[in-house]
Amino acid sequence: MPTPVGPVPPDPNDPDLWDWGDDDAPRSRRSPWRVLVVGLVVLGLVLLLLASVL
Repeated sequence: MPTPVGPVPPDPNDPDLWDWGDDDAPRSRRSPWRVLVVGLVVLGLVLLLLASVL
């Protein structure tokens, strides 16, 4: 059977189409570990810049 050319329109009966996750418990995009790592990298770059200037 030949396949259609181009993108297939979404099937409205597909359960994954309507599964947007839990609305009751939104997940924070900023995890504490990610904030800590980014903060340490920024602090290290600032200290490296200060050490190269002095």
